[in-house]
Amino acid sequence: MVVGRVLRSSGCASCRLLLLRGFTSVAGPSLRVPYISTRLPLRPAPKQSRFYSSLENRQQDDVENNEQESVEEEIEEIEELEELEELEELEAQEEPGETTEVSAVPWYLQVQSPQREVKPLSERQRIPELPDSPPPILQPLLQKVSVDLGLDDLTLLDLRKLDPPPALGANLFMLIGTARSERHLHVSADRLCRWLRSTYKLRPSADGLLGRNEMKLKLRRKAKRAKLMGNTDGTEDDGIRTGWVCVDVGVVEGAESEVVDIPEPQDFVGFGRKTDGFRVVVQMLTEEKRQEIELERLWGGILKRSTQAQLEGVEDSPVESTISQQSLPEHTGSTPTSDNGSSLGGARGFHTSARPLPTSVVAKHRRNFTTTAFRPLEQESSQEVALIKLYEAIPHFISEGQFEDAMAVIQQSSPNIPQLQNGAWRPFMLDQLISGLESVQQEQALEYLGTGSSDYSSTPFLTCFYQSLSGYPTPSEVEARVRMHCFAQSLGHPGYSRSGLLELFDEFKICGAKITIKAYMHLIRGVLQATVADAQYHGPPQNAIEGVMDILNTMHSQGFKILHQSILVELQALVSPELNLDVPSEQIYSDPTETFDLPSYPMSPIQYRLHKLMMATDGPRYQIEKQIRLLDIYSRKRHWREFWETWGMSRRRGNVGSSVMYAFMFSRVAETKNQKACMNVLRAWTAEMQTKHVALEGAVAEAVRACLMVADPMIAKRAAENPDATGDMIPLWVKAGGLSEREGQNM
Repeated sequence: MVVGRVLRSSGCASCRLLLLRGFTSVAGPSLRVPYISTRLPLRPAPKQSRFYSSLENRQQDDVENNEQESVEEEIEEIEELEELEELEELEAQEEPGETTEVSAVPWYLQVQSPQREVKPLSERQRIPELPDSPPPILQPLLQKVSVDLGLDDLTLLDLRKLDPPPALGANLFMLIGTARSERHLHVSADRLCRWLRSTYKLRPSADGLLGRNEMKLKLRRKAKRAKLMGNTDGTEDDGIRTGWVCVDVGVVEGAESEVVDIPEPQDFVGFGRKTDGFRVVVQMLTEEKRQEIELERLWGGILKRSTQAQLEGVEDSPVESTISQQSLPEHTGSTPTSDNGSSLGGARGFHTSARPLPTSVVAKHRRNFTTTAFRPLEQESSQEVALIKLYEAIPHFISEGQFEDAMAVIQQSSPNIPQLQNGAWRPFMLDQLISGLESVQQEQALEYLGTGSSDYSSTPFLTCFYQSLSGYPTPSEVEARVRMHCFAQSLGHPGYSRSGLLELFDEFKICGAKITIKAYMHLIRGVLQATVADAQYHGPPQNAIEGVMDILNTMHSQGFKILHQSILVELQALVSPELNLDVPSEQIYSDPTETFDLPSYPMSPIQYRLHKLMMATDGPRYQIEKQIRLLDIYSRKRHWREFWETWGMSRRRGNVGSSVMYAFMFSRVAETKNQKACMNVLRAWTAEMQTKHVALEGAVAEAVRACLMVADPMIAKRAAENPDATGDMIPLWVKAGGLSEREGQNM
């Protein structure tokens, strides 16, 4: 190998030959080396200026020169190839010497490399079976990766049962395949991404992928750099040959039977985002990299441990529930609830129901199960009766305006009731005070609220409210203060303003209080919503927008998902100004394809940015109620172009398969009384309904009939006279039940 490096570092073929001959003359018997020409490479002599007697002589001379140059170039290429072949032969002659040295080691000390069994071709190209309820894209994806791209040894991992979900996302399918070479790896990943973009309109991301020309360019630069440095056999990691490309297909829709809209808890706080679809990831590796990483073994072990933990939890759950029911009696009496739907035993630290005990505690109870660990039943029943009476007394005092009596009763009773000890009575008291404030008349509520947000004791209500607060604001106390301020602001109280609400938010930030998602939503509504003083609302002012941006940044820093559909739709509803019909005609947009000839009024800049953000956000499909609310906002403000863009987004994400969506869309178009638009919409979307298996009955049929009445006011009469008439309108009227409706009216 030393000889090979010396030969490579030498400048030309003649120098290499001299070095080789000198080395062989010293080392031992001479080797037969083919003759290498020591002459300098042919170089064309510079052309001399020459005069010709005719144009034909000059052309003939040029042809001879070109032929001579081509012959010289061919000779140079042949000589270079001969030199490279001879150097390779010399290096091959050096290697046996090294192998003879290794063979001198005894056989029992020689390390043999493990021999891998070569799988047959049919087994390497086998396509794995689909799991239960797979997404529709999974089968064509397997065919594409195996047949078209040529990846071998495919393995499909179903990681939907992992809890907590992996960092790649919930409901994960991972496909692992082996590429034949580094070039095959990058070419396959590039073709897969292009296929997903063109066929399924997805936005895949490929980590570790080098583009079509990127890899070629980097290899050329590496070869050029090695040639200049005189080192062509460097084995350092240059970052070009990764051997691994991870293609994240993105969130795809699942089977239609598996789509279930589960309402998210109001007080849920967590990281990440909830996804209704499935995420598919394709791991492409070379054979060496796949043996080194062993992804199947890694994820298989994680999945096995997660499944075992779930099975253990199922086995222990009956015992845990039994012991917890015996140790902590569950409150069965009726308790008053607040307006937001949270009961007294809810998420405000006021728990009367039993919590499941940890597994370690359950095991301890299994070993030492004695009755001395439980309180006497008589004491438990008396405390429960006292708690029920307190639940009934406090709302009564507050409704009568006896705030001092309510405070005295709860302070005297809380030390004797375990559920109210250690300040646990404060969330309950604050919730009852806010509920009582919201239930009285407007004049009485304004009197309770005093002079403003800086007033703490001018009224019995404010005295009781601020006495219920602790020294450090808890999440429930933060929510109660924000709710009271927003309610006073909605009543038009001059002492509770938008700037005061932002000051309250700054106070919470300074003291580091924990703010729940409900409190954040109250803050956003209070800052952006129009007040009673706003006679004509033209959108939020600039200071309100800056305040909301500060709130959103704080939410993001605390791990909340600010691009959630609920927040985006709420923001769009709050920033939408009142409908202004005094718009220049050149700003009103109408198109038969995009708006179906409905005149679309322009949006404000902040509305337009929010709309584009919702259209560009790659996430799960919107819930039907959120989708309908957004369409309702756009239709009432006459933003028809954005209305149909939102409708198209629903179709792309598989949400327009519900009869509620079609009924809402047809009814809103019928309310415009635009004959041409109703005709265009009926022709476009009634055929789409059939492909989505939406039955033309009930609310959908009623909305379609309303559109037909606008498109053709005489359709009922014409259909009654000739129900078998051909065309578009009358058969649709008959199918939508128009004849039966007319008969019912005549009767």
